[in-house]
Amino acid sequence: MNDHESNDELIDKLLEKIDLEELVSKVIDKQKQEALKAAPPEAWFLGPKAEHGEVWLATIDHILRDYIHWRRNYFPEDPIIVDRERLKSHEPWVETLKGEIDSILNQLKAHFPFYSPRYIAHMISEQTFPSVVGYFAGMLYNPNNVTEESAPITASLELEVGRMIAEMLGYNPRKAWAHICSGGTLANLEALWIARTVQFVPLMVRDYCESHDVRDFGARTPDGNSAPILELSPAELIGLRPNDSIGMIRALAEHMIGRVGDGVYSDINAFMAQSRFNVAHSGLHAIFSETGLKPVVFVSEAAHYSIRKAVNILGYGEDCVRSVPVEPHFRMNADVLKEKLFGLDENLYVAAVIGVAGTTEEGAVDPIHKIKFIRDELETKKNRSFWFHIDAAWGGYVRSVFTGLGLEEDGDPRKPLKDICEEYKNAVAISEETEVRLLHFEENGMNEGHKKLHLEWADFEVYSAFLAMPDADSIAVDPHKLGYIPYPAGVIAFQNKLVTELVIQKAQYITDEIGGIKSTEKEAEVTAVGPYIIEGSKPGAVAAACWLSHKTIPLTYQGHGRLIKTSLLNTQKLARYINLHKKLFDTIEYDLYGQLRPGIQKFTFEILCEPDTNLVCFLCVPMKDDKDGELVRDGYFKLAEINELNESIYKRATIRNRPGKRKTPYSQEFFVSRTILTHEQYHPGSISGLLEKLDFSIFEYEKNGLFVLRSVVMNPWHFLAEKQGKNYLYDFIVNLHQIARDILNP
Repeated sequence: MNDHESNDELIDKLLEKIDLEELVSKVIDKQKQEALKAAPPEAWFLGPKAEHGEVWLATIDHILRDYIHWRRNYFPEDPIIVDRERLKSHEPWVETLKGEIDSILNQLKAHFPFYSPRYIAHMISEQTFPSVVGYFAGMLYNPNNVTEESAPITASLELEVGRMIAEMLGYNPRKAWAHICSGGTLANLEALWIARTVQFVPLMVRDYCESHDVRDFGARTPDGNSAPILELSPAELIGLRPNDSIGMIRALAEHMIGRVGDGVYSDINAFMAQSRFNVAHSGLHAIFSETGLKPVVFVSEAAHYSIRKAVNILGYGEDCVRSVPVEPHFRMNADVLKEKLFGLDENLYVAAVIGVAGTTEEGAVDPIHKIKFIRDELETKKNRSFWFHIDAAWGGYVRSVFTGLGLEEDGDPRKPLKDICEEYKNAVAISEETEVRLLHFEENGMNEGHKKLHLEWADFEVYSAFLAMPDADSIAVDPHKLGYIPYPAGVIAFQNKLVTELVIQKAQYITDEIGGIKSTEKEAEVTAVGPYIIEGSKPGAVAAACWLSHKTIPLTYQGHGRLIKTSLLNTQKLARYINLHKKLFDTIEYDLYGQLRPGIQKFTFEILCEPDTNLVCFLCVPMKDDKDGELVRDGYFKLAEINELNESIYKRATIRNRPGKRKTPYSQEFFVSRTILTHEQYHPGSISGLLEKLDFSIFEYEKNGLFVLRSVVMNPWHFLAEKQGKNYLYDFIVNLHQIARDILNP
């Protein structure tokens, strides 16, 4: 064999080992990823002036035509049922329909312009191009994701979306379980529903061991030891670590298989289904009567109302909710939480501790890392654990700025948390240098200057909280908020997918899945959604929307994270503008002749706290000069009057439609939202610093509450618009200044 033949033979052998199809696929996939990274975020949306209108029209037309062809090509020899003659007879009805369509389109013109950078009010903005066309395409086929039989494509897409979001949240996507639901309310309900089931599993296992005289089965206790399960009290069993409780029925089967053989699975499953500690079978009252225990749920004062709704539905009763005071940043006070957990009465057990990553009212992020440390300490010192849930309906997608940086793989678990945060801060680099105009009214007229601002999203407490999110047992997140996906799209993610074995619901007409465990050797395989969830029918179009958006805008720092990064900086910018109000606008006003207007009422805006995420809460406060010429709060105005002032500003900076009386938004320059702090929700002690800063008495607060203006900064166009010479955030403050000036100085 000559050298040439030897080389050819070598090449042939190499080609045999190379899967060319796989190689080509990897090359194409790499090219796609590079293209996705190169696309600027403005490519992802229709645009405030429908700048991408032609592309959207062409794409939707393509989808609709493709769908029409699909119908026509299914058994093309089938007869045409609606012939041309019949079509002609439909024309009067079609014309009537067109008239009604025109009517509803006219009415929709009174809809708020969520897409506009002028809309800085509620948690809603643009929707991504892929999510809209994905929803449109899925909607045409109308899949019902309750079962693969009615959603052969989108049911599997939903499972993939779950893995995408689980990975963004920091979970291992191979071991986690996540699915789409209608929103954060249902996600929180399902998390507490699963937690309720999991906590009673050890009682069910002990019940089995008692009835089958199994005395050598042990349980691992939270302090790291183990004990025979028959020696543990109900309180100790309910207080086991969630992951140990989740896997306990599997552990029991593995323990028993040597005695009973493969029949152990059906034996254990049948027993567990009828156990007196199976909450789905026996109900809560029976279990509480048997154990003498009652549940409590700990959550911050700023928690969403859906938590109380959930415990109501689950049968705990709303009085089980223990509100933990907040700190000045409206984050849960971890010290108080620790005190409450360590001092818990013996007849109570912790049904859940809920941290909030982005409160609905203020966007605050609870100290998730501190809650994790408290749980660790409780396990070590008190031999008790609890289910840890995070309501990240608002802030969940902020995790995308921490994903895909490679720091997770390179991280040293022994490294101090502060050092880890510093690494992430340097990697994500959420900072910006910018300039702002300063307007000064002087005796010779108005002068204009500029001030340089350094903007940065760099609070280590917030960084630590987001980095600790994977330690939670469950996380709720809303794609229809910071995911920029059409409604309804919530997601609930569980760290351990074995929870699916504990909650399966059998319905012969939609699934062949059977409840309980089937093997101790294989991981749980989740191939459907419907059998494991609270909802029944659910739109597959939402799965298509989420999948297409997250497939083309990856949930990483280089993808979706770019959008989040920009919105966080814009929020910091708005907060700085509000803080600089005294310098942005000298509130001494002059008339047309350059003379000081007599009796002018000065004022400024105050933010409640520096923003953790994309929300800024603030209020307008009347001011006066003190003896040194400094502006101080004008004590002449009582809290009730200041509430009235801010409510008047809100009413002028929004549209409040009434049935039958609708106003179009064309004359509305900007939009703002509002909330009211009350002593029923926020104890005066929680916000004493704010009350003191604003010089409000506790009595005034308890009587009147505090009316607060609220802005959600998530519109993707502020930064690009500023480059084009239009600073909407600055103009927003100008607009509010003019409104407040006119109200205070009629």
